[in-house]
Amino acid sequence: ILQILHEEGFGCDCSSFTELMMSEACGFSGSEIMFSSNATPPEEFEMAAKLGAIINLDDFTHIDFLAEHGGIPEEICLRYNPGGKFAVGNRFMGNPGDAKYGMTPEQMVAGIRKLMDLGVKRFGIHAFLASNMIDKDYYPTLAAVLFKEAVRLQKETGAVISFVNLSGGIGIPY
Repeated sequence: ILQILHEEGFGCDCSSFTELMMSEACGFSGSEIMFSSNATPPEEFEMAAKLGAIINLDDFTHIDFLAEHGGIPEEICLRYNPGGKFAVGNRFMGNPGDAKYGMTPEQMVAGIRKLMDLGVKRFGIHAFLASNMIDKDYYPTLAAVLFKEAVRLQKETGAVISFVNLSGGIGIPY
């Protein structure tokens, strides 16, 4: 399946060492690989860095850990958590404020500034606000949240926001 996805121009959304190895074996490299992990051992960050993957940090505290284990790349992605309630159409989908991962709006600004000081030149943003979503309005609603946040972050920090990742497992930045 990974080889078919690669042939069709898709990327990989990896969250473990095994998935990074499978992606490498199928010929993926660089920005074709999005790497996200909540509790990441050093060897996973090191492998992602070796492959040139776009690393998605799920928490502000992961910045220092990545600097120690894998290094800070020129392009990085940050997981956004808007807090509050998340609704699609008129259906309540969940409460991101209760989620364990993702950076608050204030942490996004602080994280971008810190990472710019560490050499990051381009940023992506990502969010995962509902799982196993089959509602056709989910992705447009999520995209609106993320693109609005991208504009806010660019204005407040001057950072280059080079992509938005809508999650979903196919690893394609928009």
